Amino acid sequence: MSDNIIYITPQNEFLRPYIERETGKYEPAFSVMVSSTDIYFPDPQAIICENGIIDKSSPWVEFEQQFINEHPEGFILRAAPIVGTGMTGKMRRLAEEIYRARFFHFPYNDARKSIVHALDVAKAVAYLSKNGLPAGYRRIFNICDGEDPTLHDIAEAFAYRMENKRISTLSTRPQQLIGRIFYGKRYRDYTCDERFNGQALSEATGFKPTNVCEYLRTHIYDENSL
Repeated sequence: MSDNIIYITPQNEFLRPYIERETGKYEPAFSVMVSSTDIYFPDPQAIICENGIIDKSSPWVEFEQQFINEHPEGFILRAAPIVGTGMTGKMRRLAEEIYRARFFHFPYNDARKSIVHALDVAKAVAYLSKNGLPAGYRRIFNICDGEDPTLHDIAEAFAYRMENKRISTLSTRPQQLIGRIFYGKRYRDYTCDERFNGQALSEATGFKPTNVCEYLRTHIYDENSL
């Protein structure tokens, strides 16, 4: 029996049905772990590549090190915030705030955020676990949709899926000041760029990610959709 695994951390457990549908529950030829771009030290001024500065306090450091120790020839996918059914983390928080009418647009907020759809993470896992890569290729890749939409665009795409739920704008200065207090530390998260470079994965595998915002606005969901 092969010792190769597809390692899904508890934080990413919602990806399991996506990955199992793509892999057909086969035994992988290569080990793959789904990690997170949260492992990097934040840098709003940069588009962070795989050699970005690691935040040593991130729990993902331990997850990755354990995986590398047990599967030194395996591959790690550092996923930007993932959008999909059952999603967790930043995108879930944003969707919940929109649904509860607790999210507001800040005027002139042009913060851009790298994101990726769960379908694409599953496809990349399936490719690497089946095919691997030739010797000499890197073992760690960022994965994102390469579009870096604004937070406003992401929020509007979520709102569209919620039957065009309306998002209000904090248009006056007093409203904006109250908003800063209301959001607290989240205000910085919502108004700073958070971008990652996933080009290395595309170059190595031919992977062409889905435009997440466009997918949310155009995909017709049916009984086969996740």
